[in-house]
Amino acid sequence: MNPPVAGAERWPALLAALAATAVLSAAFTFVPWLHAQGLYLRDAVMGHGAAGQWWRLITAMWVHLGWQHWLADLLAAVGLMLLVGREARAGAMVAVLVACGIAVQLALCRVPSVGWYGGLSGALHGLALWGGLRLLVGSGLSRVLGVVLCLGVLVKTWLEQSWLAPVVFDAQWGFGVVRISHAAGTVAGLALWLAQEWWQRRHGQSAA
Repeated sequence: MNPPVAGAERWPALLAALAATAVLSAAFTFVPWLHAQGLYLRDAVMGHGAAGQWWRLITAMWVHLGWQHWLADLLAAVGLMLLVGREARAGAMVAVLVACGIAVQLALCRVPSVGWYGGLSGALHGLALWGGLRLLVGSGLSRVLGVVLCLGVLVKTWLEQSWLAPVVFDAQWGFGVVRISHAAGTVAGLALWLAQEWWQRRHGQSAA
């Protein structure tokens, strides 16, 4: 079990992680060439007799469909990292975010109805569940926040029923929300937490 991150020690790394998330997502959202090359396009990724544009599996999470979409995801990332940062290091949170983002794109390759995708929401669902489980190892307020975060993600994922309707048009946003990405991210976050727990216990037993 990793010890809690001391407040004075966590802020520089946490601010750097937040800045990197903001800058990278802004670049892929507002720079036209990066936006075009970064967006997940199923036909481009899968390819037709070619290797396919595999890099889109990595970049799609950073691409957003306008400043409102970008700002909403960025604020969610800031909130999550500030909460989870009570019990987790910034580097670990960034690694989980990226891993969940890639896992979401790989999952979407198995969903033919999703022709294109961009955004951090799927990865953020994974970070939220992983972070909630990390907060549960703390005490007091951290544990309460962990329970609320885990329940919030699981209830939201269940209510969306994305396995029945992978994409749902949202008139407020003006585009189809790929809800299946939320479920995929949640599963990826749980898998990463389980893998981490297994690794830490095995490593601890070996050291003993």
